Amino acid sequence: MPRKTHHKHSSTKGYRRLLDSLAELDGVHRVATGRVKPRMGSGRPVAPISKVRPIDSGLSITINTDGAIVDAYVVTDRPEEVAEAMRERGWTSS
Repeated sequence: MPRKTHHKHSSTKGYRRLLDSLAELDGVHRVATGRVKPRMGSGRPVAPISKVRPIDSGLSITINTDGAIVDAYVVTDRPEEVAEAMRERGWTSS
């Protein structure tokens, strides 16, 4: 079975595990990371995933890690179910 997650070379283990867990959810076809930006300011993130936005191919999410903010894309034909599964696992704040 082919891998469903595409990792950037600089990705850290913490959010790699989150992306791999996302890829295992029912209805998820693929997960890909987008832009990685340094995180400014102090404090801990409230939830691993701060934003979930619907897009044509599924969901666009923003992941908060210790030192970066990562944009990622979840390719799915069932975005509502996947977003609900993320909420149930405590990955999102809402």
